[in-house]
Amino acid sequence: MRLKKSIFAGTVALFVTAMASVSYGQTQSELCKKMWDNFQGMRAMTGLSAADDAQFAKFTEHAKSISSDSKTSMDSISPDKNYKVLNEEAIYHANEIEKAASNKDLEEIQVQFRRLTIACRNCHKIYKSELKLVP
Repeated sequence: MRLKKSIFAGTVALFVTAMASVSYGQTQSELCKKMWDNFQGMRAMTGLSAADDAQFAKFTEHAKSISSDSKTSMDSISPDKNYKVLNEEAIYHANEIEKAASNKDLEEIQVQFRRLTIACRNCHKIYKSELKLVP
């Protein structure tokens, strides 16, 4: 009987640990730091007068990562409606950067990057001190 109880308790503990690691895999600070690194990767290229295929691919990669991390943040970190709207704005502009990169439209990338910057700043004005975000 003790063996059955031990096995049951171990199974429950393992399940709870697994769920906790999946549900809370990244904190908001970690997600924002990752988005900041991708943002900086794009920022380094936004002043270009011309871009090649490799640079457009980097814009796409960085934009996809920002969009994905914003979705993760919106879905699992904060249930606040205002936070959701701010994240949707960041996702929209990241997706627009991705579209412009696929069309090799550097001017549109630069416009959408400025708008993404504003979206990020708006969120950080409200939540930076509250969540102690990195950037």
